[in-house]
Amino acid sequence: MEVKKKKQQKPQKVQKPYLTGAMMDRTVMPGALKFFFSTVVMVFAFVMIGVMMTWDNKLLSIVINSVILFTAWLIFYQSGAATGADAVNQGEIMYQRREKGRPVADWEQQLCYHPLKGFVTGLIGSIPLVLCSVVFALITQRQMTNLGTLPSWLTSLETRPEIGGALQYYHASGSMTLESALRLIIRMSTMPYVNMIGAADKDAMLVLERISPMLNLIPALVYGLGYMGGVQVRSAVHTNIALGKKKAKRKQRKERKARQQTHRGPEQLN
Repeated sequence: MEVKKKKQQKPQKVQKPYLTGAMMDRTVMPGALKFFFSTVVMVFAFVMIGVMMTWDNKLLSIVINSVILFTAWLIFYQSGAATGADAVNQGEIMYQRREKGRPVADWEQQLCYHPLKGFVTGLIGSIPLVLCSVVFALITQRQMTNLGTLPSWLTSLETRPEIGGALQYYHASGSMTLESALRLIIRMSTMPYVNMIGAADKDAMLVLERISPMLNLIPALVYGLGYMGGVQVRSAVHTNIALGKKKAKRKQRKERKARQQTHRGPEQLN
């Protein structure tokens, strides 16, 4: 006999109605400030981890640094999803309040979920870093090879006017310019990409520096996508609650049947 396996039905998703808020509300600027400090923490984490993740093996370097990037993006996504879920929850509460005939203030409705609110928060929080990236992308130039150090046997000859003047360039210390200062910031913010490419590849590094504004916008976009996923997060919560209630009712029915069978047993013996 063939045993027919019962196919487990997928639980039906439960989604409660909610009110839609405004794209800008009183939580956007504090959220953007929090996002900015998160990017600062990310940059320092890139530097600390990036120093340890420099490998001679090109393939290994690409794999390890890609994992670092995806981990950072995942953190931003989850942060956005948590914020979006809170906004959807606010919208559900306001919807229930309105259905009961109770007043809903404008500022309270503005706090509710809006699909673009996460992108706005992330973009505002990214302004300082992206602005530095844009300025740097416009002024950056290809890095030239350093002159190196002079041989020790030339030290005694530097006192001669005809030789010392020609060698003064080797002792010239470059001052900190806007380009060099911004290069430091952008290299830190794109450290995983720098490790994957290799700082020795001057042409590739120039391309990386010129597209750095787009690379530094990725966390904001990921945060916005996570915020939009807040609807699914709340739906999953309601679905799990409904499944828990069904399991509890099923368990109660089984216990009720078991009690009925135990009561019938002695009656049938008599």
